[in-house]
Amino acid sequence: MRPNFYHVVFSPIWWITIAGLATLPLWLPSYYLHIATLALIYAGLAAAWNIVGGLTGQISLAHSIFVGMGAVFASALLLQLGINLWVAAGIAAVLSGAMGAAIAWIDHRFRLGHLSFALITLAFAEMAELVVLGWDFVGGASGQSLPRDEGHFLLFQFGGSHGYFWLVMALATLALVVNLAIINAPLGYFLRAIRDNENAAQALGVGLLRNKMMAMAISAVLTSMIGTAYARYSTFIDPHMFASPVLTIEIVLFATIGGLGTAFGPIVGAILLVPLGEILRGHLGGVLPGLHYFIYGTIVVVVILALPQGIGPAVAKLARRFRAPKPAAAAPAKTLAEGQGG
Repeated sequence: MRPNFYHVVFSPIWWITIAGLATLPLWLPSYYLHIATLALIYAGLAAAWNIVGGLTGQISLAHSIFVGMGAVFASALLLQLGINLWVAAGIAAVLSGAMGAAIAWIDHRFRLGHLSFALITLAFAEMAELVVLGWDFVGGASGQSLPRDEGHFLLFQFGGSHGYFWLVMALATLALVVNLAIINAPLGYFLRAIRDNENAAQALGVGLLRNKMMAMAISAVLTSMIGTAYARYSTFIDPHMFASPVLTIEIVLFATIGGLGTAFGPIVGAILLVPLGEILRGHLGGVLPGLHYFIYGTIVVVVILALPQGIGPAVAKLARRFRAPKPAAAAPAKTLAEGQGG
């Protein structure tokens, strides 16, 4: 592990930021606390997707499957079979990891290009949504309603909005730390080599299949865990929301706007765009139909055009420019006469 990982994780700024976020439920109004919770959920999902899409360069549009496994399937295990939601979340995470590894195997086996991989994963996501809508075990198109939250931690209940904010904050932090660890570990070098040139990476001895499967499995497990937390927070599991490929497209948007392939970029993108969308919808949704979507889309297009590498890299570049020491003023050169002593 490179020293940069420990430098970031043990930095006072890191812990001050986490402590500051943890205080939000103590003073933030409930409406804005809900927005902050959603922002952290999508921040965690974007960071999990970044392991595959940003570091490995595989534009996966199948992550709604993993969200659905954690939200829809785990909830069905609780409601239909009486399995504790902690255990159900673990089962869903393991299955998600296996499915992610299988998708990576298919990509490697058939040597799919980036566009082909994106289209095939989108097809998988569409098929998964149809399965969910037609499967009575997971509630079908009617969805599922989870039991009332009574604050029993052992039953995966966290006692209201405060507890769920801290839960999703912990999961988003975990996803960020995993990104940092991968970027600063040999796995991160292998994934970036695969992203830049698969043939060259293979010629240098990088195991394509092993590293692709590992990246997809890690990403899928994290996504499934966050999906379970999202479902428990929402209480009602709408399959059109939790199993729809549109969810993945939103995740990809947040990661891209924030900065693909960076640890903090996807987090920044979600934390900025989710509140923006929610506030625009809350304040302008009833003024003129579609107005908030138009403004939101315009802002996104402007950001993409102005900052093609993403918000995170642009902010980091600006910070480095301010931190860089200014060159010292050159000393005046001595005249020939002074150099000769007179």
